[in-house]
Amino acid sequence: MELIINNASGVKVNRAMIRKLAKKVSLPAGRQAKRDWIVSISFVKRGAMKKLNSAYRKKDMPTDVLSFNMNEGKLLGDVVVCPSVAKMNARKYNVSFNAEIARLVAHGILHLLGYDHGRKMFEMQDKIMEVMNHA
Repeated sequence: MELIINNASGVKVNRAMIRKLAKKVSLPAGRQAKRDWIVSISFVKRGAMKKLNSAYRKKDMPTDVLSFNMNEGKLLGDVVVCPSVAKMNARKYNVSFNAEIARLVAHGILHLLGYDHGRKMFEMQDKIMEVMNHA
């Protein structure tokens, strides 16, 4: 899976960790090999995330992660993450900022691959995080 990482958030993110994480995401049956897909990951400020969440989910507040499926050629889609919300989540869940960013990126990519908020998705997300924690 090829990643395009764009950081407009003003918060430093660990690009190497994000690239490593993307290699751990498994594709569901029937999908092309992951090396064939391109995923865009953008990190944005609270205001930008609030606008996106309002426009696409009708919720007038920033959220931590949004996914936008494209399925155009090799472009699977976009994952948009808000690091300032991720920082709040990290404190709330008592995890590191990097661990929370990794969880959000994994979550977003799994959505692009067609998973919804079911047990299978969260099992895969937990498995990815476990592998990342031991890598």
